[in-house]
Amino acid sequence: MWKKLALTAAVAATCVAALQPVDALAASKGTIAILVNALDNPYYAAEAKGAEKEAKKLGYDTIVLSHGEDVNKQNELVNLVIGKGVKGIILDNADSNASVATVRTAKEKHVPVVLINREIPKDGIAIAQLSHNNLEAGSEVAQRFVEAIGEKGDYVELTCNLADKNCVTRSQAFHQVLDQYPDLKMVARQDVKGALLPAKQAMDSILQEHQNIKGVIAGNGPAALGAIASLDSANRKDVIVMGIDGSNDERDSIRAGKLKATVMLQAQGIAQHGVDLLDKYIRTGSTGEPERQLTRGILITKDNASKVNDFYYTK
Repeated sequence: MWKKLALTAAVAATCVAALQPVDALAASKGTIAILVNALDNPYYAAEAKGAEKEAKKLGYDTIVLSHGEDVNKQNELVNLVIGKGVKGIILDNADSNASVATVRTAKEKHVPVVLINREIPKDGIAIAQLSHNNLEAGSEVAQRFVEAIGEKGDYVELTCNLADKNCVTRSQAFHQVLDQYPDLKMVARQDVKGALLPAKQAMDSILQEHQNIKGVIAGNGPAALGAIASLDSANRKDVIVMGIDGSNDERDSIRAGKLKATVMLQAQGIAQHGVDLLDKYIRTGSTGEPERQLTRGILITKDNASKVNDFYYTK
């Protein structure tokens, strides 16, 4: 009789466990810290969203913080989360070169770091460095730009932030394509720090001096949207504008016929992959994959803009 009751209790316990949600069963896996530049920026918010969703799916608690692209604050936050005993860190770093020491500190304290979006110039410190193929994205946008404006005419380049290696790479990719066409002339180039208002202000000034421009090629989405705001104010619907990023605002601008094309960077995708690699490292001591990995962007035009939402592309 007692044996039968014990067996029944064991079966019941197994059934209850089977009915519990995955998160409840995996609650003991610990905490992952997610550090990005700014949670009020659509791109970085999408990174945080993708990483947090994946971490919770795998059974981790999360701490989500922003460093505001401030290296000192980044260091403070990294030390803070290490002190809280996190199992690992997903980091979109504040500055590639200055962040080497930050990542090394975490490694020395046996806290693995996965870098997303921005790399550092050292191997073997982060367990993974996941970034976008900015060279390919820039080349693809530039080729579309050439086709759209007819291989000749005056154009403007608005760079996103020349202190950011990703932005420098995009600009280099633009010119690898555009400089092949002798009848294309860049009449102005300005670094607008990747922000909409500075881009609008820069474009307002440029339009006063160069009224015959046919196009604007921008290093990121806010720069492109700032240019469009300026062109709208000047009633210049004839100017072709293209950029890189793929935010919901860019998607809506493409659907409205203002922004002609962009390359959507898969912010949620690389963040989710970063969490998967971190989880594998925590469990096995290895990611089983190369440290440096590039993710291809997706060209967005009016034909497929409806598939974009929060830097995620629905196939």
